[in-house]
Amino acid sequence: MPKLELPASLTSGLPSGMPARRKRPPEDSVALRAWVLAAVLVGEVAVLTSGYFDVTTGLLVPFLTTIAFAVSYRRRREKNYLIKVMLAFFALALLAVFFQEVLSSLYDTRVPLARLFLWIQVIHAFDLPARKDLTYSLLSGLILLAAGAVLSTNLWYGLFVLAFLVCASGAMTQMHLSEAREKAGVPATGSRGLARGVVVPSALAAVVVGFLCFSFLPQKQGMNLTMMPTSLFQNVQGDFSGSVENPYYEQQGDPFSQPPTDISPDSYHGFNPYMDLRSRGRLSDEVVMKVKSQEPVPYRGVVFDEYNGKGWEISTGDGEESLEELRADGPRYDLVASRTVEPMQDPSRQVAQTYYIEKDQPNIIFGAFRPETLFFPASGIKIDPYGSLRAPYEIPEGSTYSVISQVPNASPEQLRGAGTDYPRAVEDPYLGLPASGQERTRKLAREVTADATTPYDAVLALTDHLQTGYPYDLSIPPQQKNMDAVEYFLFEEQRGYCEQFSSALAIMARSLGIPARIVTGHTSGEYNPFTGLHEVKASDAHAWVEVYFPGYGWSTFDPTPGYNQTPWEYREESNMQGSKALSFVAGKAGEVLGAALKPVGSLARGVASLDPVSIIVAGLILGGMSLLFIYGRRHLEKKRRKPDLQHSVKVSDARLYSRYKEITSVFEEAGVTREEHETPEEYARRAAEELDEPGVARLGEIYLYARFRNAVPARLVEEFDRLEPEALAAAEKAREASRVRS
Repeated sequence: MPKLELPASLTSGLPSGMPARRKRPPEDSVALRAWVLAAVLVGEVAVLTSGYFDVTTGLLVPFLTTIAFAVSYRRRREKNYLIKVMLAFFALALLAVFFQEVLSSLYDTRVPLARLFLWIQVIHAFDLPARKDLTYSLLSGLILLAAGAVLSTNLWYGLFVLAFLVCASGAMTQMHLSEAREKAGVPATGSRGLARGVVVPSALAAVVVGFLCFSFLPQKQGMNLTMMPTSLFQNVQGDFSGSVENPYYEQQGDPFSQPPTDISPDSYHGFNPYMDLRSRGRLSDEVVMKVKSQEPVPYRGVVFDEYNGKGWEISTGDGEESLEELRADGPRYDLVASRTVEPMQDPSRQVAQTYYIEKDQPNIIFGAFRPETLFFPASGIKIDPYGSLRAPYEIPEGSTYSVISQVPNASPEQLRGAGTDYPRAVEDPYLGLPASGQERTRKLAREVTADATTPYDAVLALTDHLQTGYPYDLSIPPQQKNMDAVEYFLFEEQRGYCEQFSSALAIMARSLGIPARIVTGHTSGEYNPFTGLHEVKASDAHAWVEVYFPGYGWSTFDPTPGYNQTPWEYREESNMQGSKALSFVAGKAGEVLGAALKPVGSLARGVASLDPVSIIVAGLILGGMSLLFIYGRRHLEKKRRKPDLQHSVKVSDARLYSRYKEITSVFEEAGVTREEHETPEEYARRAAEELDEPGVARLGEIYLYARFRNAVPARLVEEFDRLEPEALAAAEKAREASRVRS
């Protein structure tokens, strides 16, 4: 093929002798490649353990990445045209799969993007000949780590961040060393003590700096309201009942004609078509869901409006005739189009929430009152007249859905001026009371609100009376008398659960002609500043009251001691995470230390009470600790007295650089000069062959070892001292021989 050259007219303006673009040399450092591979694997595993990928993908991606790194190292000096063509076709196929997956989940593209990037990383790993390519892989590992953080809701994800910091620190340190060796013409070698001396301190420093930046930089709880997260969309075939279904409770017949059931520790008994105020039990502290919310408002679930003296029911029933079915081809539902829900009234403010289910849940779709837009992964849902939402199935662990709500935002002054002109549709269902059995309750309500001039002030007075006059107690015994449950709470037990407090407020408000109803759901939960999520436990299940005000609709009141009386009111929170982060860490540390110190406290109480077993156990523990201290101290002292056979000598003190330069000067006088293309190691080996003195090669190795270090083992200095005279003698002998020949 003829050689193509540019015309002289095009090259005349270029400087003569311009060097051609130098091809990047292949990267020979195995340590660098190992650190980069470790960082990439951490990023991949961080994404794969998020719960969105199957086991096959979780095993195949890291395995192929490891194989790819090995192949790229073995073929780092080859052209690899065939591999590049195959990888290009594979990338196009991945892109086609990505677009197909995105079109089926337009409302949440996080998982398709993460899947695409995982496989792009695998493809890229097959072609990493140079250091720059490894840099790109390290950056892609960082991107994967960020993608995993978007998909994860667990605080343990911080371990992946810490592991990546360690691996990235090691990789960047090796890159610096590799570049220095390349400039010095030194081949790749190992670096002992790198992890302990550089990598770990660098990673810890990055953690400290990152925590400080996280603490002092503001973080707005903003959310993308057009494409809210959901889990995988499902088409629901046929009709479904829409009644409340709770897998932790059996529903058989009329619950109020039977003895009360115990409260399951896994789910609140208010997440049923009824709520029996006679039930007793404790909920567990297991996290059941995590919520990203723009503000900490309650998560509304079920609304009850009919009180029968023993508990609450849904007056409209829980059957298909009282529920409206909504259908959609995608996960988005515009709930304002519902025909049966009460009309929305101003003023209101918008609150967006995303729910990540951590444990199997009833078919209740939680959300702030009142829901306006729902993103749910099913082709059908149902909604009752109170604005409560039902899924077509019991919501399983791992599900994700989002709700945008218009939370009532009327001011106290507006509610005070609302008046009492209640619509008939509100009076009929929300003022109903049993015919008898509540005489003392009615009297108490009148006494507490004697000075109130508006329904709003009356509700506040009742709320304050309940919060200050009755203790919140989860250890109350079963109801002992066959009487009205609210009367029993107010005048007999005089302590109770949240449902007793809320029921008392609702009934007393109704007795004053103020429409009220009971709502069950969850409080906002504990805010985790590191994940930005509210961690909701089973024990965060709660009951509160909604009170109607003409012109403004329903507003929330909470009479349970320790809770905010008016949770509907907006309260601005600081965006600074510092105090929240420190409080969260202190709380978790207290929980861990409390659990650890509990056995110590039990043992101390046993010793104090002269319990023989406790005394023996305490004696064994103290004796063991004493022996460990004594023998550990002796071991340390013995180790300190042991002579250090591997002590080091400073390179400057040993004058290794200048002495080696003197040796090479003698070599040059003897006619053994260094070529321009030779590295110091190659020159030393050739000089050893020409002078017939093997020790010369060893001198070059010692020089190279000391060249990038501040100190070297004393044995190497001693070896240099021994070999130096032999090398000089061999050079002098060669120089004499050259003189004789001349």
